[in-house]
Amino acid sequence: MSRICVVYHSGYGHTKAQADAVADGARSVPDTEVHQIPVQHIEAYWEQLHAADALIFGTPTYMGTVSA
Repeated sequence: MSRICVVYHSGYGHTKAQADAVADGARSVPDTEVHQIPVQHIEAYWEQLHAADALIFGTPTYMGTVSA
């Protein structure tokens, strides 16, 4: 089984919509477990992050670069 974490920061909801689409696509692959993690709640997900086979990060760029 593959484990994927989609970690995202979304100020206005646009990046969350993209994270939802990425997570839905990953879930369509058989034997894949996907966790969507808003970055402000990342402290509660250390075990899932450590066990993940892949980490996908989503961030808005309206600040001129990726968000911190």
